[in-house]
Amino acid sequence: MMIAQNHNINGGALPYDNTYILKDIEIGDNVWLGNRVIILGGVKIGEGAVIQAGSVVVSDIPALAIAGGHPAVVFSHRDSEHYFRLKNEEKFN
Repeated sequence: MMIAQNHNINGGALPYDNTYILKDIEIGDNVWLGNRVIILGGVKIGEGAVIQAGSVVVSDIPALAIAGGHPAVVFSHRDSEHYFRLKNEEKFN
C-alpha cells in the first residue's frame, strides 16, 4: 500500500481542513516489496532494496539495503558486486 496523500492537520478546521498534502514516492529498479508493506509519501527506496513483509516505510531506504519493521530500518545489505554483475549481464527474472 502506498499512501502519498494526507489531510492537512495543521490548518483550518479541526480535525483537518479540505486541503491535501501530496508527497511523491520513488521506488528504484528491481526493488522487492514483501507482502503488506506500507510506504508513506516522501519516501525514496533505492535500486535493488528489499523491504520485509509487513513493514511500514516512513523514511528513505538506500540502494541494495535490506530493511524491515515498523518503522522500517536497514538491518543488512545485498552483495553489490553480485547484484551489479547480474544486472550488467541482464540476468534478471
